[in-house]
Amino acid sequence: MHMKTGRKRKIALLVLLALLGLAGRVEASDGMRGDRCVVGQDDYIAEDFYFFCRLLDVYGTIDGDLIGLAAEVTLHRGSKVTGDLWVGGGRLLVEGTVGDDMHFAGLSVIITDTARFTDSRIDLVAAALNVELRANAVLPGDLLVYGYQALVAGAVGGDIDFAGEALIIEGVVAGRVDAEVGDSRRSADVPDLPFYDLSFENPGLAILPGALVERDVSYRSVTQAEIAPGTVQGRVRFERVGGQPDITKVAQPDDAAQLMREYAATSLRDVLSLVILGAVALRLVPNAVRLSAVQVRRRTIPAVGWGLATFMLSIPLVIVVLVLGLIVVLLLYLIKLNSLTIMVGVGVLLVTGSMAGGFSFLLFFMGRVVVSYTIGQLIYRYILRIAGQGDFRRWMGMLVVGAVLYALLTNMPVPALGLILELITALAGVGAVAMYGRALFQDVRQRGPRLAGVGAATATVTIPARAEWAGESLPPGLDNLPEGFTGFDEDW
Repeated sequence: MHMKTGRKRKIALLVLLALLGLAGRVEASDGMRGDRCVVGQDDYIAEDFYFFCRLLDVYGTIDGDLIGLAAEVTLHRGSKVTGDLWVGGGRLLVEGTVGDDMHFAGLSVIITDTARFTDSRIDLVAAALNVELRANAVLPGDLLVYGYQALVAGAVGGDIDFAGEALIIEGVVAGRVDAEVGDSRRSADVPDLPFYDLSFENPGLAILPGALVERDVSYRSVTQAEIAPGTVQGRVRFERVGGQPDITKVAQPDDAAQLMREYAATSLRDVLSLVILGAVALRLVPNAVRLSAVQVRRRTIPAVGWGLATFMLSIPLVIVVLVLGLIVVLLLYLIKLNSLTIMVGVGVLLVTGSMAGGFSFLLFFMGRVVVSYTIGQLIYRYILRIAGQGDFRRWMGMLVVGAVLYALLTNMPVPALGLILELITALAGVGAVAMYGRALFQDVRQRGPRLAGVGAATATVTIPARAEWAGESLPPGLDNLPEGFTGFDEDW
């Protein structure tokens, strides 16, 4: 059956969730579990088939859906599955007949030239490192892939929607191609997997001579792709993402004008996003922005260090939580607590997704808001000569001024300068937020129940000046100041 792209995107994101939930229902229908599971050539299963095996070989007929997990699943030539495939694991090899959509989460899925599909709109939705449509293979519907690479040597009757590193087309695509690919200047940095006979191509989009795309091609990447002439019958649209154009390599005035228009448009988008997000933060949690900005001004180098540590710890932390959660899910599954297995599986996905989204939000948005506010403070203080703590209107003025300058600097069409500046400032902002959170946590512990009923938006975190002078003698005239005094006009 045919599905709209938006709906299929949601399905792709829920593939793993569905596999976790549905794999726990083996006893509700026919199924197998064990080291090696085989559906024989003379076997006919007249219902949905669930499995949890190391290897699964299907030679016969399954009159329903095929659902489960295995290191390797093979639908051999002559086999038939009349319903959907919901498969997770190492590799899915399709050589037989399939009657409905295919969904896969794992390492590799391969469609061979002997595969047959009984419906004219069967789609393949995969979250995998490798998706391969071999020569002379025909997929009637759409191909939706989230992973590392997709190799299309056969024919796709619908559209291709790809998000990953490498998309290589040398066959026929009857619909459009919408892709987001990696930088073609890089080489593949993923090691080969010899036990699955799997190697990885270099990043980028490649539409090779002899290929044919009958409709439009729209792709996003750091660099423009080499597309063989005559291979695309529709329009080709390229959008630069994840990198910056280089004005020093522009030869024609028209190209320079186009580059400057892109620079202005990109800067405007960044300003709008920073101002909108910053306004919400300053209204709801003003101290998270204003006190973090104090850390950026006073302790720039430690803030960058905290940001780098936060970024480096976030990835293994998410992986550890995910692995531990999956181990718990597996244990619950083995002792047949099916309802609890589904609930815990959903909880694990929600927690790990929230952690990954939270770290991304800190790095790409909140840290940049803090740095923009800091820049605005400096301009107000030293250039406009406007002192005082001010109110929400003044805070917004600082944010807008800082966001404009920050966006203009980080989007400059000189890649080395803009990228380095954005990386350092983003890390400084993230580190400052982490330092604020640490100070807030310590303050809550010290105040105890008295602070427990106070919201984070109104809590005041003290940043003692004496802590900054630890190990040093106090400057003359400051040795008799009250404990916790931080100077006049602290927050401007």
